[in-house]
Parts: sequence; C-alpha cells; structure tokens
Amino acid sequence: MSRSRDCPAPGSMMTDLPVVAVAKGHPLGTGKTVLYRALADELREAITSGAIAPGGRLPTEYALCARRGVSRHTAREAIRILRQEGLIVSRRGAGTVVAAQAQNQRLSQTISGVGDLLQYETNTILDVNLRVLVDPDGHEAQVLGLPATRKWVRIDAVRRGPNQAIPIALTQIFLRVELCPPTPEIDSWRGALHDLIASRSGIRAVRIDQQITAVCLARMEARRLDVAPASAALKTTRRFYDHGGELYQASISLHPGSRFVYDMVLAADGQTIRGD
Repeated sequence: MSRSRDCPAPGSMMTDLPVVAVAKGHPLGTGKTVLYRALADELREAITSGAIAPGGRLPTEYALCARRGVSRHTAREAIRILRQEGLIVSRRGAGTVVAAQAQNQRLSQTISGVGDLLQYETNTILDVNLRVLVDPDGHEAQVLGLPATRKWVRIDAVRRGPNQAIPIALTQIFLRVELCPPTPEIDSWRGALHDLIASRSGIRAVRIDQQITAVCLARMEARRLDVAPASAALKTTRRFYDHGGELYQASISLHPGSRFVYDMVLAADGQTIRGD
C-alpha cells in the first residue's frame, strides 16, 4: 500500500501513542471506505471495552498513519466517526481523549427472566423503515415457523439507544396482521412494542424462545449499521407465545459485536446445582 505524503514514516511519532496503542500491522482490509470504518470499529472496541479509559488519549492522526500504514484521510475519517458518536472529545492541551460517558455507549442487558428480556425494548427506540405482508410459503415463514393459518406482516426497523444517533441493531418484527398497530402509532410509541400490542389487544407474552447466533454482517447490513462489512455480530431470533401457547410475534435482530453485551443470570430451581 502506498503511503500518503502527509503521513510520517514508520517508527516516528511514537511518543504520541497512548498507553494502549493500536496493534501495528493488523490488516484493515482494502478500499478507503472499508479502511476508515474498520479502524473506527477497532478504536471503538478499545474504548467501550475500557482498554482506553475515559480521559485516556487517543492516538493522533499521524500516529495512526505510522502504526497502521494508512493515509491521513483514513485516520481522520475514523476519528470523525468516533467524535460524532460522542465517544471522544478534544481538550485544549491534551489532544483527543475518551469522553467520560464513552463506555456507556455499549448497551448491556442483564437477563434473569421474561421481564428482563422484554425490558430491552423499553430501553431503546424503534425507527420503522418498512412494513410488508409475509409470504406464508416464503423462507422467512418457514424458518420462524409462522403458522400458515394466519396472515403475517413484517416490520423492518432500526433500534437505537436513548439519546444515541448510532444504531444498536437492525430488527425485523413479524406480527399477526390483526395485531399490528398502524405505522404512525408505532413511530410515536416510546416503549416496548409488546406493551403497545397488549394495550390494544390484551395479548401478552408468557413464553419467549430465544436463539443467539454469531454471524458476519453482509455489506448492506454493515452499511446500515455503520460498521465495516463482514464485522462480527450477534443474531437474536425470538418467538413470542400467548397464554394459549400460540405464536403471535417473532423477531430477528442483528447487533454489532462492539455495541451490545448480554449478561445472563441463571439461578438453580433447588438447593443443588447439577451439570450434565
């Protein structure tokens, strides 16, 4: 890769690196768009994981150029993304440092029961992009096990944290047509979608089946989530059942690995914990 003329040669400017530096020579991919997003993802991970603590200095543009062999444009764009996300701030005399609340940008969910699982929706905002009828014989219906005796609608949306511009997840929600609220009502609702459905129909979830899978994001998914293509992500699939044991809602969500954490608390039913 050719080096930009405004970048220092490898080995220079090492005093500009913070205590936790970006690893030298780690491949970032090809193409400027992929490069700066991949670099931003790596720096974001270091920030949200606490590897670079609040108040800690971020590597300068020159230092990133020297350590990573990227152009100054790539380094500048990566830093711009982090600044827009509120992860870093500029301080006179200190340079660019990690913001005090930066580690809170990663959503962490502790789950010990159905109530905790549903609380996730209450603490986030759903922005609806599209709603379409589901083909009862299509791939989605088959994978989710949507009963063909019912008509279903799919809602495509982006989920965000409170007061955050960056998306936490891409979500597809599948609802029985007769239970689906109008789009304007969903857009204006500031709470969990299941609460809106319950308030309109009286139906509540008494059982939720959840499956979590590790995946790599496709190019279009990565673009909508503002991360590099093929980034690691968690795919969560949920199926909601009512008192009669009937499936009435399902969802598929994609969470970038750097923006979501699952904390699970499991308690034994009795005094003895058994493991197979």
